[in-house]
Amino acid sequence: MLNRVLEIYEENRYLSLNRGFIVIQSGSEELGKVPLDDIGVLLVSAQGATLSKNVLNALAERGCVTVLCGKNYSPQSMVLPLYSHYLFAKILKKQIDASEPFKKRIWQQIVVQKIKNQALSLRLCGKESETTLIEKIATMVKSGDPDNRESYAARMYWKALFGNDFVRDKDKPGINAFLNYGYAVMRASMARAVCSSGLLPSLGLHHDNHLNQFCLADDLFEIYRPIVDCVVFNLKIDDTTELTPEHKKKLAECLWVKVHTLQGDSPAFQSMQYMTASYVHALEDGKAAIDIPIWTGENHVNAGIE
Repeated sequence: MLNRVLEIYEENRYLSLNRGFIVIQSGSEELGKVPLDDIGVLLVSAQGATLSKNVLNALAERGCVTVLCGKNYSPQSMVLPLYSHYLFAKILKKQIDASEPFKKRIWQQIVVQKIKNQALSLRLCGKESETTLIEKIATMVKSGDPDNRESYAARMYWKALFGNDFVRDKDKPGINAFLNYGYAVMRASMARAVCSSGLLPSLGLHHDNHLNQFCLADDLFEIYRPIVDCVVFNLKIDDTTELTPEHKKKLAECLWVKVHTLQGDSPAFQSMQYMTASYVHALEDGKAAIDIPIWTGENHVNAGIE
């Protein structure tokens, strides 16, 4: 699988299957076709797209996640592949039995790395003077982050990155819409990794919303957000800028940003699989520690950052 992102963003498009391909049509006119085996994420941002259950099933069988977006590229729902993992029942029991101290210590690891990545994002974006305090906050995170250092760091981070007037609001245009799009792609890839490791995505570490079926994916995805932020900053947009196909391509390339893992340097989407497998091992061993991928920023130019 090439892990390509296929987006349907123009209205009145019809998707069908033909001999291992997804065929995109407008009326009776065929616009193109894409091999099913190449698709990692199907992103439907158009409000008037039509696709059959057969298309969804064929994608799910290949481990693809389908994301249905609402306004401003904010994900409204996901169709996840329910892998027939041979240890699913065993892993599910471990997830249910995981203690609060266990989950809090792993959440601490995630928050520390997220804040470190925010500091790196600022440095790569030329905000060197603002990184010191963010890095210091990372050293203050306690088990479970009871002092909410994550939120404190975020307030400082957003102002340093996009200016004092910036407010992170998924319903606003411009920068926020760009962030929504990048996050949707990365979040879908993490949801796929969670399911392929035999984990139930609704049983999270920190996120605990009965309306959210992807709490665990949201927990583990946090460390990847600053990669998207950095790309958005370097696209040099403002609140009046509209997302173009070229912008979307740059944001989708975040999946290919290299991060360091115990298995060596890997694309972000592959590292998600290593991270979820590490969480499974932690559940089995009862040791509250996972192998968190490290973003070094060494190849950030390849993700559209000039």
